[in-house]
Amino acid sequence: MAGWVGFRTHKLNVKHAERPEGSSSYNTKRLINLALDIILAYSDKPLRLTVKFGLLISATSFMGALYMLFRAIEGKIEVVGYASLIVSIWFFSGLIILIIGIIGLYLGKTFEGVKNRPIYVIDDFI
Repeated sequence: MAGWVGFRTHKLNVKHAERPEGSSSYNTKRLINLALDIILAYSDKPLRLTVKFGLLISATSFMGALYMLFRAIEGKIEVVGYASLIVSIWFFSGLIILIIGIIGLYLGKTFEGVKNRPIYVIDDFI
């Protein structure tokens, strides 16, 4: 969060001591929820992965459509209409996932714009 205002950051290696007594109240479920909150609150990476996943599904189904077209030309289609139905469902599902990811990216950019974060931070008044 210090990066958005332009502060310089450095990494520092820290040797952590063991807990003096007791154990942490965080169980696996709470740790996973914390990780998901951090990933989703401070990054648009999941939305970008959604867009790529939609493209991958659509591209794969397009390749499947070409394969089915060649099989139809050769006369090796056993059940007429089944393959084209499945390929079209996968293709349009991929497009829907792609569009949802793009809309999510637009919403994320809008959310970043309305946070009213300062353009700069004043270090010292003269």
